[in-house]
Order: sequence, then C-alpha cells, then structure tokens
Amino acid sequence: MSEIKTASIPIPIKYSKSWHSFSDPNSQIQKYLFELRINLKSGEKKIFRNLESNTHSNLIFLKHQIKFSNIQDFNISVSKLPFDFSFNYELDGLINHEQSAYTNKNENIYIEFSQNSNGYTICNSSFVGLDFFKICISPPN
Repeated sequence: MSEIKTASIPIPIKYSKSWHSFSDPNSQIQKYLFELRINLKSGEKKIFRNLESNTHSNLIFLKHQIKFSNIQDFNISVSKLPFDFSFNYELDGLINHEQSAYTNKNENIYIEFSQNSNGYTICNSSFVGLDFFKICISPPN
C-alpha cells in the first residue's frame, strides 16, 4: 500500500505587525481617563476630564483663560478604561506661586502647570506608573 503524501498548509495567525513588537488584536483597547479638579482662590471649583488612548493628556489650555495665580490647589486622578478598579491613581498638591511654573509627581503621575506671558495656565499630565497588564517582548540580538 502506498502512502498518500499531502503538503502541509500554514495556519494563519492574526497579529498586528510593528517594527518593535507584536500585539494581540483580540485584546481590548485601553483608554486612560484623566480627571483634574482645581480649586481657585475665589472658591470656585473646576473639573477637566480627558479620555486618552495614550498615557499623556493636555488638560488646561490657554482658551480656558484660567490665571495661574488664581489656582490654589488641585487633585488629579488617572483611571484605565474599561474600568479596572485596581488601576486608579491620584495626586494632590498646593500650587507654589513663587515661580512661573509648578510641577509635581509621585510614583504614578506627573503633572505640570505653566503660564504664558499674560498669566494664563497650561496644564498637562502623564501617567508614569507601570501597567502590569501589558507585556513587551523583544527578540534576542
């Protein structure tokens, strides 16, 4: 009896090509919710929320016309969406008005307030902590 030989057919693998890594196309797209709460010297409170696909967010723009000298303190939180209740970080601080810019950070969040020549505020923040739900593998040299 003769054997029947068949050629093997490759199994297609779904992946996204990149110069640096491969990603799982079936994984959920992660978003980061930045929420900044500021208290002004007048007693007014303002909230800024941005949903970002990366770990950086511009929160206050010049068009908001908030004077740097009027900001008393702040609280910023960063959460991952879809909501991961173990992934919620916060940072609080009092604004130091002795300089034209103010930065603050902890092990997870970096925030920067600066002002233009008219005294209006620009604020941006970054999540700098580790996201243990992402894996990066690089090939050996």
